[in-house]
Amino acid sequence: MSTDGKGQRPGEGEISPEDREAIRQRSAEIGQKLEAVKSRQVVVKRPAGEVPQSAYGAAFKFAAELIVGVVVGGGLGWALDQQFGTAPWLMIVLVILGFAAGLFNVFRAAREAQAQSEPLQKAAPSVKDDYEE
Repeated sequence: MSTDGKGQRPGEGEISPEDREAIRQRSAEIGQKLEAVKSRQVVVKRPAGEVPQSAYGAAFKFAAELIVGVVVGGGLGWALDQQFGTAPWLMIVLVILGFAAGLFNVFRAAREAQAQSEPLQKAAPSVKDDYEE
């Protein structure tokens, strides 16, 4: 910005008193709406010792359960193929079963996580859009 006033038209950068008052009123309305939303927030208490799971931790748990199922199935299939001399057939079958077991574990864990978060979702207040007044 220039401090010498060159290149500026008269009144540029200034706010009229009416506009200033309108900004103050809108700011006060937003502050009141914010306070109303904060006062409606419900705090859900968790049982002692229960730590909420982060989304990153849950995703890692799901991936690990799926991978472990496939690896255990493949390893067990390979060992049985070596024992019985059935080439890759038992390994193929047990890898598929391991994958299915891993998926079942992921679905079960996802259901549990959803059941734990459901009370929080129901307790959360709905938020109106700015256009729904």
